[in-house]
Amino acid sequence: MTISEKKVGIFGLLSVLTLLMSLLIFGFLNTEFSFLDDFISKLGAKNEPNAVWFNLIGFVAVGILLFIFGLAYGSLINDKLLSILLSLFGLGFAFTAIPIDMEFSDTPFSKAHIVAICLGLAFWLFGLSRLGYNRKLKRKVRNRANLTAVILVLSMIGFVFGVWSMPITHRLVFGIVFGWTAITSIELILKNETNRKTAHN
Repeated sequence: MTISEKKVGIFGLLSVLTLLMSLLIFGFLNTEFSFLDDFISKLGAKNEPNAVWFNLIGFVAVGILLFIFGLAYGSLINDKLLSILLSLFGLGFAFTAIPIDMEFSDTPFSKAHIVAICLGLAFWLFGLSRLGYNRKLKRKVRNRANLTAVILVLSMIGFVFGVWSMPITHRLVFGIVFGWTAITSIELILKNETNRKTAHN
């Protein structure tokens, strides 16, 4: 069964909107959370208020949406490897629902949380590399993938050289990943609408 470009785009856009709403709602509900200085993972951390709900909505639900988006997007452009890589990123994101302990980062749960997001991000980067070198795709799609990957790496290099803190890097990474997802999703939705209008004319 094939899935339309519009539906793929909707799944991707829903993942972005769900994450943003979760951050805003649970961020404001947690009076000790700083949108500037704290890790996003703090909202789902051990002993934090509403942590279970944030983990279920902000990580699990978003991860499932990303999994479906990745699987469908790769299928849409006939790239099985891309489907696997992007869907694995979604699974990795979902598993970050394992609550981290902000006081003791060496606990098994904290390590599992960190491993999940790092592995997920690695799969996502490999997926973008796959997109960037796919000559069958439009130049715009390939260039966006390559540029996004470069910006992500630069954001991490900035942290290594002390240009900005780890929490800022954390936000940059989230912004870059979900920014690409949002732009790609919106493009798929609009492309579908354009094709429909052209077909009716």
